[in-house]
Amino acid sequence: MAFLDNSGDIILDAVLTDTGRFRMARGDFRISKFALGDDEIDYSLYNRSHPSGSAYYDLEVFKTPLLEAFTNNTSMMKSKLLTLTRTNILYLPVTRIHNGGYQGASEAEISERSVIHSNTNMYVVTCDSNTEDTTDSLIATTIRGKGIIRGTTPASVTSAKIVLETGLDTLKVPPSVGLPSDLSENIFIFELDDRLGQVAGPNGSVLPVSFIDDDQVASYYVNNNAGAGGDIIRAPLDNRRGNGTQDGSNVKTQHRIRGPRGNMVQFTIVPSATLATSTYLFEKLGSSLTTTSTNFDGFRSSLTLLYIDTHVRVTAATTGYSIDVPVRFVKKQG
Repeated sequence: MAFLDNSGDIILDAVLTDTGRFRMARGDFRISKFALGDDEIDYSLYNRSHPSGSAYYDLEVFKTPLLEAFTNNTSMMKSKLLTLTRTNILYLPVTRIHNGGYQGASEAEISERSVIHSNTNMYVVTCDSNTEDTTDSLIATTIRGKGIIRGTTPASVTSAKIVLETGLDTLKVPPSVGLPSDLSENIFIFELDDRLGQVAGPNGSVLPVSFIDDDQVASYYVNNNAGAGGDIIRAPLDNRRGNGTQDGSNVKTQHRIRGPRGNMVQFTIVPSATLATSTYLFEKLGSSLTTTSTNFDGFRSSLTLLYIDTHVRVTAATTGYSIDVPVRFVKKQG
């Protein structure tokens, strides 16, 4: 739904998704929870230098056009509003893709395996053993650190992991201060098209699906007690600011979160049985390319790869902040 402001009259524009209409027709439609968002508002338009004074600082913000309601639930609410009782908060937590951002002496494996694929700027998921064959397809010596998730063996040491960092991305507050407990994220929601793949923990175990909506998007609710998936939610790697010398020691940390850091999230993707055993969805939803020495790092040249581009949306349950992680499923043709 959306609020529309027309000449002083506030109008509530509400539409139902396909699932909502289905439940209303069935007679069991009931609103038990709701969330508010302001995705269309650009707060950077707040202008403290407006020549007409402070009454006009937020004029451009208020003039921002508001979107009408969408029936597609996946297109709305990327940034949800939240209520905090404290009044001394200057920064809210965000989520960033780690992408090899840690270069310390310990935990080096997280850095190497979290790198995103350089040519596509996505995480590449191989869908069958034929695509992963290190004689004809993958280049064995360059798989690790290339952003390639081996869909048949995602727990392999050569398979990439998707790692996300949370915290306050600011230089105004040092990481050593620590993230307040009421801003720390302990529950995350993963969303992925169930026709294409499933979310798995770093040990390769597929997570239980909490809900599949009318668009075939599966939701996974994960907390610190995820269990079977492995160490999905873990503590930050360190509290250092960045490259240089700190506390008398040489530091090589390059976290994507520059201020106080909260929990990290690490997971992987397993392709669906449909992608693994057939080319049907690739032909319906995807495209193809021929690899060269420069356009698809980690793969041999002259391969014909079928591919589908999508994303995994990860939402932090406390703040409602979400991030879309780009994913490309690939399958060798022939």
